[in-house]
Amino acid sequence: MDKLANKLMENKWFIRGLALVLALLLYITAYIDENARNPSQASTTQSATIEDVPIEVYYDEENYVVYNVPETATVHIAGNNALVQSTKTLRDFTVFIDLMNVTEGTHRVELQIRGISERLSVRIEPQFVTVIVQEKETVEFPVEVEFNEALLEEGYKIGDIQVEPQVVKVTGGKDVISQVSLVKAVIEVEAPVNETIKQKAFVTVLDKNLNKLDVLVDPGEVQVTIPIIPPSKTVPVEVKVAGEPPEGIILQAINTNIQEVEIYGKKNVLEEISKIEIPVDIRDIQESTVLSVPTPLPRGVTAISHETIDVEIVVARGMTRTLEGIPIQIIGLKEGYTVEIKDPENGEVDLTISGISETIESLNSTNFTLTVDITNLTPGEHEVEIKVDGPEDVEWELSQRTVVVLIAEVNEEL
Repeated sequence: MDKLANKLMENKWFIRGLALVLALLLYITAYIDENARNPSQASTTQSATIEDVPIEVYYDEENYVVYNVPETATVHIAGNNALVQSTKTLRDFTVFIDLMNVTEGTHRVELQIRGISERLSVRIEPQFVTVIVQEKETVEFPVEVEFNEALLEEGYKIGDIQVEPQVVKVTGGKDVISQVSLVKAVIEVEAPVNETIKQKAFVTVLDKNLNKLDVLVDPGEVQVTIPIIPPSKTVPVEVKVAGEPPEGIILQAINTNIQEVEIYGKKNVLEEISKIEIPVDIRDIQESTVLSVPTPLPRGVTAISHETIDVEIVVARGMTRTLEGIPIQIIGLKEGYTVEIKDPENGEVDLTISGISETIESLNSTNFTLTVDITNLTPGEHEVEIKVDGPEDVEWELSQRTVVVLIAEVNEEL
């Protein structure tokens, strides 16, 4: 029993009905009491005006659409005082227009009322209305989005707008449907706009003069996404090498699959950025490889065109080899002078060369020229730097970097 009572108390229609019964009981009690004190009151005639009474329209909703029907009417009643008061309080009557047997076109029809006591004098205002009945038509239209780009923050722009659904169904009289010029969803936001907009918007149907048309739209709301793209800048990509390759490994080249990226952010942030550095650690590289390196975002940058960059690292196996006894050539000896290499005594030095194994193995002493330039030197003993001329991409180290030469005039020796 308690469960049934709880269910009844939770039912809004039961509560409304109970409230109505209580109101009637209170009214009847007051009425009886008043009549007991004043018997002539019950037979008094009274009038009342009931405003804003909804007008119901009955018509073939499957095939027709009706226009020009006012939303409400005013009902004037007169009669027994108690009956007038109860009718005004309860408003338990219906004002309607019956168009069930009306064909397409313009018609002047009378407003009717039902559910009201026949003992009352009733007048409906307006008594007649002129309505338009049109054949019902449903057409699909694409939805256009209206957004004021002046609200964007400086430097920002909009991307491709997305609408879901892109097409809506518009239902109305065929004459009204033929007037449809624009179906739009208006996006209203506060400035400045610097983030992607995602919101629902009501769909409005307009004619060519941008007047709103009385039609039914399904769905009445659409989901709109407007990507907001910040200012951008194209900058070069540079590889920042960390460390040295392991012993015996020679770094030949480092290449990236792209040379430039586009970065996004506020204008003042972008102005301070001239390049994007890609960090690459080569300390553990044993062979040629391609690394996919995450692209670092400088402070204040919100997005970048490439989140990762492929870095190609080209290495080769290296070797070291010593070429012994390479003769030193003297250049720049003037006529009338002699020169003698005092150190090293034999006029030869050793040359240690390093590089790619295949290259180093193919070289010998004939591939290198060692010279000492004494062009501007005066007679006497001098220490002069040895210059080496050899193949590119080869590193070398001399057993000694300088030689000691003795320059003398020919006449002195005679």
